[in-house]
Order: sequence, then structure tokens, then C-alpha cells
Amino acid sequence: MMRRSNAKMKNDMAQHQPRKLRQLLRCEKGVAALETAFALPLVLLMSLGILEMGYVMASTVLLEGAIKDASRTGMTGYVICGKTREEYINDLIKDRTFGMIDIDNMTITQEIYDSFGDVDRGEIYNDENYNGMYDDGEPFVDENGNGEYDDDIGAAGLGGSGAIVAYSIEYDASFMTGYFSRQIGDQDGRIQLKASTVIKNEPFGVVSQDCPA
Repeated sequence: MMRRSNAKMKNDMAQHQPRKLRQLLRCEKGVAALETAFALPLVLLMSLGILEMGYVMASTVLLEGAIKDASRTGMTGYVICGKTREEYINDLIKDRTFGMIDIDNMTITQEIYDSFGDVDRGEIYNDENYNGMYDDGEPFVDENGNGEYDDDIGAAGLGGSGAIVAYSIEYDASFMTGYFSRQIGDQDGRIQLKASTVIKNEPFGVVSQDCPA
């Protein structure tokens, strides 16, 4: 009798197992929490990426706008009392970034050229080994008279009346999060942004400071 009872219990358990398994498969308790656990990290990563790229784009727009404003002022030869032209132009660039740019990570340069075709041009040289670049010892035309080869013949400054001037800004932008700094930043976790423009100075006389009498 005991043997029959045990066999019956085992048979009942075997019959109930498929039903419980089906019930378990149909159960939807905790599905929302599980989906959130999978989706939330991706959503956060995408949101951070959008914010980071938005910051980089906004910084680029600010730099381009600042350098255009500075070049339009610089081409007139205008300068205010108590500052050199270079100081005034550099301060103007910094003001036009509205505090969103870390000026300590910004490099501002102005180079003077005789013509637009000379911008970023190196001195003429004889490429004796035909490797497409200047090597020590190769003869060259010392156009700026400094006794050494220069891969850019521009001279620092804002130039006088009618001069061609190239303005440029290099900015090492920092990311807001460490993740993107490691993924697409340099070894210091930054990305370099650049903005530049080339203008021809308007005809103007001797530059004099606009000082009150």
C-alpha cells in the first residue's frame, strides 16, 4: 500500500511539472525592471554622448565667431588706449567666447604675409633627394633672412595697411566625463579644436592709440 502511494505521488508531481513550467514562462512579473536594467546604461551613454558633442560643437562655433570678430577689428588698425593692437585683439577674442572657453588652454596667433598665396607656405628649397620635404643641408632661399629654413614664411604680428594677416586659434577642449576623454581624447583627455581666417588689412595710416584728451 505504501509503495502504491509513493508511486502515485511521483506520478502527480510529473503531471504538474509541465503546468508549472508553462505558468513560469507566462509570468511577466519583473519584466519592466529587467528591461530597464538592460536599456538604462545605453540611454545614459547616448545622452552623455549628445551632451559632449554638443559642447564640442558649441565651442567650435564660439571660436569661429570670436576669430571673425577679431579679424574684422584688426583689419581696421584700431587700438584703444593703454593696450597694444595684439593685446586688444586677444582680449576681444577671449571676450567673444563668453566664459565658455578656458583661456588658459587657448593659443592665439597672427601671421603676416605679402600675399594670400604665401599663407602657410614654406621657403623655397632644392629637394635634392626628391623626398618631398626639406632636409638639413639642402639649399634654400632665406626669404626672411634669419639664416635657417622655415616651413612657414609668415611673420608674427597684425601687419600694417594692406597686409595679409592669418588669424588662428588652437584650443584644447576638456570633456565633461572621463569616459569620452579616454575614448576619443588625447593622452591628456582633451580634444584640439581649431579656427582660422585670413584677411587683408584695410588702408589706414599710422596706428595711434585712441586716448582721451
